[in-house]
Amino acid sequence: MRIPFDRVVIVGVGLIGGSWALALRRAGFAGAVLGLDPDRRAAAALESGAVDELHPRGLQRGDLLPGDLAVLAGPVRVSVDLAAEIAPTLPAGVVVTDVGSAKRTVCTAWAKHARPGGGRFVGGHPMAGSHHSGFPAARADLFDDVDYFLTTSRAVADEESARERVSTTVAALGARPVVVEVGAHDRDVAVTSHLPQVVSWALDAVVRDARPELPGGAGLGDMTRLAASDRALWDDVLAANADELLGPLTELVDRLAAARDALADRDRARLHAALAPSVRIASVG
Repeated sequence: MRIPFDRVVIVGVGLIGGSWALALRRAGFAGAVLGLDPDRRAAAALESGAVDELHPRGLQRGDLLPGDLAVLAGPVRVSVDLAAEIAPTLPAGVVVTDVGSAKRTVCTAWAKHARPGGGRFVGGHPMAGSHHSGFPAARADLFDDVDYFLTTSRAVADEESARERVSTTVAALGARPVVVEVGAHDRDVAVTSHLPQVVSWALDAVVRDARPELPGGAGLGDMTRLAASDRALWDDVLAANADELLGPLTELVDRLAAARDALADRDRARLHAALAPSVRIASVG
């Protein structure tokens, strides 16, 4: 499968960006791969041949040329900031995509600053990752057989042809491209991805505060594995998707409060109901 770009510029050569570079190499991409990342761990990407060039800086005006694909693989706030800095000057033929798991904020920013006849933005989000970070955690097979969301919205200044080119590229990486509306994406990941991340941190904090010396069992390890994730990156994601996350988070808090009250009353029926699906729980406030 031929990748329809002459050069790929990866901004942030960490877990996701580094996996992009490795997967491009595995797919036989014939063009150049340029990495932009100040993290010292990213040097391994150049040493391994995953990228042809590595520069310790961010994306700047003039870096992108017609025929380029830019992959923004850093925090959500960086993608938003780059919209104001880069979008107004992008030449025609350039396509920019990101990998963040909160799409409305990023897509709206790029739509706001894009100019008619210039480069195009396509929101992206691979449903792949790890609680590890940096290029040493990157893998060529990270995207194999996973859904890779590409967003569509009337507010986004993209073109169907640009999205098709990105779709062809992520398919070559081994992923399954799935086109989804921006709002639907953010609502879904709030429940399936963002809420579990919050729960893992909260549980980890409770356990560490209560008995930090205990090693814990496999179940606790499964529940708190996500707590090792990059806090700075996730703080950006959660803040960007706060509107969609508040609803399911409130429902979880209500269920836990109901379970707590049932336990206090030794009421097994209420306890079961509080933790059962399809049971409406009255809000505690």
